[in-house]
Amino acid sequence: MKDNNDAIRQENKKALPKFIGLMALSLVFGLALGIGLVFLSFGSFGDALAAAGLFFTQKIAGWLLFVFPVVTLAVCLPIYFGAKKQIAAWDGEDEAVSSEVETKLSVCIWITSMELIASFFLLAALISGFTKNVGTEQEIAPAMFWGGLAAFLVGGLALSTIFQQKLVDLTKRLYPEKQGSVYDTKFQKKWYQSCDEAERLVIGQCAFKAYQAMCRTCMALWAVFGLGGMFFDWSFLPAMVACIIWGVGQSVYSWTCLRLSKPGSPSVY
Repeated sequence: MKDNNDAIRQENKKALPKFIGLMALSLVFGLALGIGLVFLSFGSFGDALAAAGLFFTQKIAGWLLFVFPVVTLAVCLPIYFGAKKQIAAWDGEDEAVSSEVETKLSVCIWITSMELIASFFLLAALISGFTKNVGTEQEIAPAMFWGGLAAFLVGGLALSTIFQQKLVDLTKRLYPEKQGSVYDTKFQKKWYQSCDEAERLVIGQCAFKAYQAMCRTCMALWAVFGLGGMFFDWSFLPAMVACIIWGVGQSVYSWTCLRLSKPGSPSVY
């Protein structure tokens, strides 16, 4: 036990200087940023920020709702058909081919997922700009609003969902043991249950990296929104949203760790 305590102390002693240095640099940076912000013209910067937001909602958000699905399909369809052709000619044994096809399908799923997230953001910006400025000189044209809404429903939701279903179906042709339909509300659960131990290990490592990125992103957003609440008319709500996401992620992670650490505990799925 004594040796173990000594090892713990040595590890803490080794890591402590780096931690203190990082905290000191953070304090210096924060102090310099705060002093710099004091001398900036917040009124002009806030007006410029508001003008940029208005321009984005009026002139850009609606058009991007049309552009993003088209660009996504233009990028992903050649990859999809190339992967489909490879599977049709695959002998079922060459692992290099299956690995290449899997990479192509994963890239397409990644792109379509990001396009869907971007579409949700653009729809929120469009609705916000339309409702806030209706009846004023800055009012968004009704054709732009309803056209953007239709583009979201058709391109952002319908096409993305159908295309992801095609990608999942092609993956199931590559790995017949995989189960689950994109249209099933329990798709992720069924897909995870059909994965072997090696695949679940990869999923766990990816999930941990995503958890780390989520925590760091929420911390950065808290700092940005906190400063915005101090110097601009942002209130505390943006910082609260960042902390809610941060807290939910931390709580789910901790609760799952406690559950899985119990002897004989079942899988989360």
